[in-house]
Amino acid sequence: MSHHEHTLDVAGETAAAETSLGRALAAIHRALARLDEPSLAADVQAHLRKAVSLLDSARHSHALANGGDGSSHGAVAPEIVAVIAAAISTVLTGPYRLVSVQQVVVPVAHQTAWAVEGRAQIFRSHRVR
Repeated sequence: MSHHEHTLDVAGETAAAETSLGRALAAIHRALARLDEPSLAADVQAHLRKAVSLLDSARHSHALANGGDGSSHGAVAPEIVAVIAAAISTVLTGPYRLVSVQQVVVPVAHQTAWAVEGRAQIFRSHRVR
Protein backbone atom coordinates (compact mmCIF):
# COMPACT_ATOMS: atom_id res chain seq x y z
CA MET A 1 0.00 0.00 0.00
CA SER A 2 1.44 3.35 -1.01
CA HIS A 3 1.65 6.33 1.34
CA HIS A 4 -1.16 8.05 -0.59
CA GLU A 5 -3.41 4.98 -0.36
CA HIS A 6 -2.66 4.67 3.38
CA THR A 7 -3.53 8.34 3.90
CA LEU A 8 -6.82 7.88 2.04
CA ASP A 9 -7.56 4.73 4.05
CA VAL A 10 -6.95 6.58 7.35
CA ALA A 11 -9.05 9.52 6.17
CA GLY A 12 -11.84 7.12 5.20
CA GLU A 13 -11.80 5.41 8.59
CA THR A 14 -11.73 8.78 10.36
CA ALA A 15 -14.68 9.96 8.27
CA ALA A 16 -16.52 6.72 9.09
CA ALA A 17 -15.87 7.25 12.80
CA GLU A 18 -17.11 10.83 12.61
CA THR A 19 -20.22 9.76 10.68
CA SER A 20 -21.01 7.08 13.26
CA LEU A 21 -20.52 9.58 16.10
CA GLY A 22 -22.84 12.06 14.43
CA ARG A 23 -25.50 9.42 13.93
CA ALA A 24 -25.09 8.30 17.56
CA LEU A 25 -25.60 11.87 18.75
CA ALA A 26 -28.72 12.15 16.60
CA ALA A 27 -30.09 8.91 18.09
CA ILE A 28 -29.39 10.20 21.61
CA HIS A 29 -31.07 13.51 20.73
CA ARG A 30 -34.18 11.63 19.54
CA ALA A 31 -34.20 9.59 22.76
CA LEU A 32 -33.86 12.70 24.95
CA ALA A 33 -36.87 14.31 23.27
CA ARG A 34 -39.00 11.32 24.34
CA LEU A 35 -37.78 10.83 27.92
CA ASP A 36 -40.71 12.62 29.54
CA GLU A 37 -43.29 10.44 27.82
CA PRO A 38 -43.68 7.04 29.59
CA SER A 39 -45.62 5.59 26.66
CA LEU A 40 -42.54 6.03 24.45
CA ALA A 41 -40.18 4.03 26.70
CA ALA A 42 -39.70 1.30 24.08
CA ASP A 43 -38.86 3.95 21.48
CA VAL A 44 -36.33 5.57 23.84
CA GLN A 45 -34.68 2.19 24.47
CA ALA A 46 -34.51 1.49 20.72
CA HIS A 47 -32.80 4.85 20.07
CA LEU A 48 -30.33 4.27 22.90
CA ARG A 49 -29.50 0.76 21.63
CA LYS A 50 -28.90 2.25 18.18
CA ALA A 51 -26.62 4.90 19.71
CA VAL A 52 -24.57 2.22 21.49
CA SER A 53 -24.22 0.28 18.24
CA LEU A 54 -23.09 3.42 16.41
CA LEU A 55 -20.59 4.27 19.16
CA ASP A 56 -19.10 0.78 18.89
CA SER A 57 -18.84 1.26 15.13
CA ALA A 58 -17.13 4.63 15.64
CA ARG A 59 -14.69 3.09 18.12
CA HIS A 60 -13.84 0.35 15.63
CA SER A 61 -13.30 2.85 12.77
CA HIS A 62 -11.19 5.08 14.98
CA ALA A 63 -8.99 2.15 16.00
CA LEU A 64 -8.49 1.20 12.35
CA ALA A 65 -7.63 4.79 11.44
CA ASN A 66 -4.98 4.82 14.17
CA GLY A 67 -3.28 1.62 13.10
CA GLY A 68 -5.13 -0.80 15.36
CA ASP A 69 -7.09 -3.84 14.30
CA GLY A 70 -10.41 -2.40 15.44
CA SER A 71 -10.74 -4.69 18.43
CA SER A 72 -11.28 -3.28 21.88
CA HIS A 73 -8.85 -5.74 23.53
CA GLY A 74 -6.79 -3.77 26.02
CA ALA A 75 -8.82 -0.63 25.39
CA VAL A 76 -9.45 1.86 28.16
CA ALA A 77 -13.04 1.73 29.42
CA PRO A 78 -15.23 4.54 28.04
CA GLU A 79 -16.08 5.61 31.58
CA ILE A 80 -12.37 6.18 32.31
CA VAL A 81 -11.99 8.20 29.09
CA ALA A 82 -14.99 10.31 30.12
CA VAL A 83 -13.46 10.99 33.55
CA ILE A 84 -10.11 11.93 31.96
CA ALA A 85 -11.87 14.25 29.49
CA ALA A 86 -13.81 15.88 32.35
CA ALA A 87 -10.59 16.38 34.32
CA ILE A 88 -8.91 17.97 31.30
CA SER A 89 -11.84 20.32 30.71
CA THR A 90 -11.69 21.36 34.37
CA VAL A 91 -7.98 22.19 34.19
CA LEU A 92 -7.76 23.74 30.72
CA THR A 93 -9.57 26.99 30.02
CA GLY A 94 -9.43 26.84 26.22
CA PRO A 95 -10.72 24.29 23.76
CA TYR A 96 -8.96 20.95 23.57
CA ARG A 97 -9.14 17.69 21.66
CA LEU A 98 -8.55 14.40 23.44
CA VAL A 99 -6.86 12.35 20.73
CA SER A 100 -6.29 9.07 22.53
CA VAL A 101 -6.09 7.43 25.92
CA GLN A 102 -3.86 4.41 26.29
CA GLN A 103 -3.22 2.19 29.23
CA VAL A 104 0.44 2.05 30.16
CA VAL A 105 1.94 -0.86 32.00
CA VAL A 106 4.82 0.27 34.17
CA PRO A 107 7.25 -2.50 35.03
CA VAL A 108 8.17 -2.52 38.69
CA ALA A 109 11.39 -4.42 38.98
CA HIS A 110 13.30 -4.58 42.25
CA GLN A 111 15.64 -1.73 41.20
CA THR A 112 12.77 0.37 39.86
CA ALA A 113 10.92 0.17 43.18
CA TRP A 114 13.95 1.56 45.01
CA ALA A 115 14.29 4.38 42.48
CA VAL A 116 10.62 5.29 42.95
CA GLU A 117 11.05 5.31 46.73
CA GLY A 118 14.12 7.55 46.43
CA ARG A 119 12.24 10.04 44.27
CA ALA A 120 9.32 10.01 46.70
CA GLN A 121 11.66 10.88 49.59
CA ILE A 122 13.22 13.72 47.61
CA PHE A 123 9.81 15.16 46.75
CA ARG A 124 8.65 14.88 50.37
CA SER A 125 11.72 16.83 51.48
CA HIS A 126 10.83 19.84 49.30
CA ARG A 127 8.93 22.70 50.85
CA VAL A 128 5.60 23.48 49.16
CA ARG A 129 5.02 27.19 48.63
